[in-house]
Amino acid sequence: MFKAANFTLLYIESDSRIRENNALLIRKNGLKVLETDNSTKACDLFRTQKVDLILVDLQLSNENGLEFIRCLRQKDVLTPVIITTAYTTQEILMDAINLNTTRCLKKPFDHSDLLDAISVGVKKLLHCHSSAYTTLHDGFSYDPINKTINHPDNSTIQLSKKEYLLVEILLSKKRLIIPYEVIETHVWQDTLMSMDALRTLVRGIRKKAYPHIISNVNGIGYKIDL
Repeated sequence: MFKAANFTLLYIESDSRIRENNALLIRKNGLKVLETDNSTKACDLFRTQKVDLILVDLQLSNENGLEFIRCLRQKDVLTPVIITTAYTTQEILMDAINLNTTRCLKKPFDHSDLLDAISVGVKKLLHCHSSAYTTLHDGFSYDPINKTINHPDNSTIQLSKKEYLLVEILLSKKRLIIPYEVIETHVWQDTLMSMDALRTLVRGIRKKAYPHIISNVNGIGYKIDL
């Protein structure tokens, strides 16, 4: 069903039986699934792994799924989020709207409702990336869906999470210098960035692409000239 792109869904559900059954269904329909039962692990997965969509239950064990979404939206306003809940009060629905969630599924829901909600999220992703590849220099391009650098010989190299976050923030402000502190907030997020770590990250991207893909402006930051 979801064969259009190589998308990964992060599924947060404390009921292991429900989570495993739904995750199996989602995988059979073409998406990769990262599973967890709590928001702490979910934050770690989101920070370190490629995550395109999120499916989260609001009644996690001793946790409120809405708090996880609020924290997420402080750093990421675009990732489609589908919520599941056994209780649909007016307050929950308003919170869901204000947090820009894609769908709210009332438990128990059937498989067709789940797949329909995920389909809407996938369509949002494809729309956001409708411009497809970003053309770079020397026949290279960046694929924002699969997070890869495409080479002139049609080979592709996968970027790590930090690598593609840096590439994307630089591409969003082409020819402008992105200050070190902005890079730290966007790429390192809740952890501290050292200059050595940043330089190592940039070197890794250059090796996967070409040497002059990213330019350093000494003492200020980095930029991409296109």
